[in-house]
Amino acid sequence: MPYRLDITQGEWPAEEFRKGVEGILAESMVLTLATAGPERGPHANLAFFAHDEDLVLYYVSERSTRHSRHLAEEARAAATVFLPPPVFGEQLRGVQLTGSACEAWGRQAEAALAAYQGRYPSFAQDPEVREQFLTGAGAAALYRFQVEELTAVDEPHFGRRNYLRATVLR
Repeated sequence: MPYRLDITQGEWPAEEFRKGVEGILAESMVLTLATAGPERGPHANLAFFAHDEDLVLYYVSERSTRHSRHLAEEARAAATVFLPPPVFGEQLRGVQLTGSACEAWGRQAEAALAAYQGRYPSFAQDPEVREQFLTGAGAAALYRFQVEELTAVDEPHFGRRNYLRATVLR
């Protein structure tokens, strides 16, 4: 069963809120992922992403990166996805996400690959590359970010400066 949103702040029908969030995710290809670790503290990086019907976001990264090392120690993460506004400070559209992130293994890797190839059809078409992602044999890996809470602003749909917060229920 797909996720549901339990709106904790703001007034909006949950299904319209969900459609707004999914619209923002569909229109943007890049997320900013924030992690933290004992070495040099917080870190942010950009990644192309895909998502599924259960509000799990998937991205590809090398295990040697700072953010991947952080996630190997502590699975908590935050991310933002936004669309550039047409003019400064107007018609803002974006979503802030918190949850857990980790390397995808087994069935999760299969789901990650399916979602990623659904969005980027040319990704991992070579059978050897595909197998490396599914078995974790390469330097790069598929990662999953399971959203637990979110805050969205979608001024064209929700109104000016109307920030909606929700907990994700699965």
